[in-house]
Amino acid sequence: MTAVSASRLEGLDLARALAVAGMLSAHVGPVGLETLGGQLYALPQGRASVLFMLLAGVGVSFLAASRRPRRGGAEAQLLWRAALLFLIGLGLQALEPDAIYVILPAYAALFVLAIAMLRMPSPGLLAIAALMLALGPAIFLHGQLTSPDVFDRSPVMPGLAAGEMLHRLVLSGPYPLVTWIVPFAVGMWLGRLDLRSTAVRRRLVVVGAVGTAGVLLASAGLQRALGVDADDWGWNRLLVTQPHSQMLLWLAGSVLTAGAVLGLCLLLADRARRWLWPLIASGQLALTFYVTHLLVLWLLRETLESSGLDDHLMDSPAIATVVTLLAMAAFAAFAVLWRSRFQRGPLESLLFLPWIARRQGRDRPR
Repeated sequence: MTAVSASRLEGLDLARALAVAGMLSAHVGPVGLETLGGQLYALPQGRASVLFMLLAGVGVSFLAASRRPRRGGAEAQLLWRAALLFLIGLGLQALEPDAIYVILPAYAALFVLAIAMLRMPSPGLLAIAALMLALGPAIFLHGQLTSPDVFDRSPVMPGLAAGEMLHRLVLSGPYPLVTWIVPFAVGMWLGRLDLRSTAVRRRLVVVGAVGTAGVLLASAGLQRALGVDADDWGWNRLLVTQPHSQMLLWLAGSVLTAGAVLGLCLLLADRARRWLWPLIASGQLALTFYVTHLLVLWLLRETLESSGLDDHLMDSPAIATVVTLLAMAAFAAFAVLWRSRFQRGPLESLLFLPWIARRQGRDRPR
């Protein structure tokens, strides 16, 4: 199919807002609780970040389809964005090396890889996704079984040797490219579909929802038949759906869920734009939203630690939900005010900075 126009689809912005909000909730509150409230609260964990990565792939295809970049323009913009996001990601990870895993370095690495994928035919993108869905989890699990001290999901940090940094990016870190290229490549493929088509959107919702249910049922059935649980560290672990496990069924289910959420957001944004505008505006400032929430959480933790206070209050799903919703509401209000005056968010403008400066230079009288 031909790529859609690169003009803005606000359903993508709505999906971006939900993705960042999901990561916010995972960073704020408890995960791994066995109570019903804890399990409901943890639903976005391991799914929101996959949605974020899938949307990155969609955005790359939209960038490539745009008429604005001249020859080599898309490649140059991807390199600039990769460098910028990598530096921002390293800075954020240095603030909280153990409390959070920053996704931006993986984003940056995939933007570099995307340069080689821009002109790849759509079946090729699906082939890459299918191949790495089969191989990536096996590669990661083999590393965990043979070198658990290396494949411990340690994040990319400033000061690491280049080889160790590359190893964490590609193989052993919290977002290893051997598995996370799957949602990215699927996103690039989706970005070439006619996402303005109602039929395509509905198909995304149906296929994603039915596929997710099928994966969860298959995982539960196979685990019960084989006696597998989340603590199993043999090859049977490939069958678990534990968030961020990098395992096959978790990865497949999360990508299908992301597709369903994307289709639903595209449908809703057109029908209820007025009511959803605060979320849409937040999604248009997704990078600013992401960076801001990490900085605020870091400042909060530093304040609590210096005051000798305990932050275990957030172990309550109810309190964590209230805090997450309040944080989302505060940023949504800021986003609406910002978008009433500016076309792009504060950090989003940096993604286009060299091209804005070049355009202004051409527009000056000579």
